[in-house]
Amino acid sequence: MGAPGPRANEQPPRFAAFLRRAAAARIPLNGSIALTHRCNLRCVHCYLGGERAGVPGGPEESDTSFWHGVVDQLADAGCLRVLITGGEPLLREDFAEIYRHVVRRGILATVFTNATRVDETTLSAFAELPPHLVEVTLYGASEEVFDKVTGVPGSYRRCLAGLDALVRANVRVGLKSMIMLENRHEIPAMRVMAEERRAKFRVDPALFPRRDGDTGPLEHRIPAVDAVALEMADEDLRDKGADYFQRMRNTAPVDQLFSCMAGRTGFHIDPVGTLLPCLMVTSHGFDLHKGSFLTGWRDVIPRFLEQKIVPGYECNRCEKRFICGVCPAQSQMETGSAYERPEYQCQLGDARCRALSGLLADRAGEV
Repeated sequence: MGAPGPRANEQPPRFAAFLRRAAAARIPLNGSIALTHRCNLRCVHCYLGGERAGVPGGPEESDTSFWHGVVDQLADAGCLRVLITGGEPLLREDFAEIYRHVVRRGILATVFTNATRVDETTLSAFAELPPHLVEVTLYGASEEVFDKVTGVPGSYRRCLAGLDALVRANVRVGLKSMIMLENRHEIPAMRVMAEERRAKFRVDPALFPRRDGDTGPLEHRIPAVDAVALEMADEDLRDKGADYFQRMRNTAPVDQLFSCMAGRTGFHIDPVGTLLPCLMVTSHGFDLHKGSFLTGWRDVIPRFLEQKIVPGYECNRCEKRFICGVCPAQSQMETGSAYERPEYQCQLGDARCRALSGLLADRAGEV
């Protein structure tokens, strides 16, 4: 997980207008559900830390019937898209059952997975009810680098076996990678791996502290200017990012601390059943074991949106705020304050601004 850089997928004008109306009406169109925080890998950069070692069916996870009920409530509330994530969601024995229920309720499902647990049960569910997308994380293009990042020998081979099984089954697959010290030199080779499988590929340099406050993941960051150079190797991302930056850079500032879609059209539900504005936010939660989704959405989440900026807050007026990836929740994790500017995110914004401004200048010179 991480904050986005320049946006590669801009919406058609009519759909964008629909999203604005939905945001104004606070319709929960898009959400994510983390079925578990358990994971079979031990990636050096993971923000979950010790939460990955939970017990199957333990108190950290809600049961199958709970998730069926939540999915029914989401569908009735107007939800169109759900991301099923973790941890590693395929670790749950009931993954296929929950997945089927999401799709049968008319919700477009995306699944985030490391692909090491893809089996015939999973493939059968995807064949019966195709997902919108299955996005697989690559940690390297070689076994040496991949297994070094995951901390689990053999994970590279199991990932590729699962990935290629999905491709052979004609599942729509996307690939992504976190940019880290360990794998930076293999990002071009990972792009090739995606091309060979006719899959889109994206990278993300946004590493953050663990939820328990451990800043260890930050040690794996590379210089922001180098990370942005790897991002900008994607010509489609660069071109669309330039269009987006040009359109958004003069947008008037707002006084809300959170100006994204969290709590407006977006939400997150964690494994214990807490409704939150988004995956990165830990405040303003509502226990769905004690009340309905709409009760939490209407009575609790709006308090999150009431948060205002404070005097001296810089980010809401910066022209780079749409491309730096800054998020107050992530600022809280890194600096201890939602109102303090994280230096690395600012460096990413500076580097992206230079790259995209240069592209816009070149375009203007060609006219």
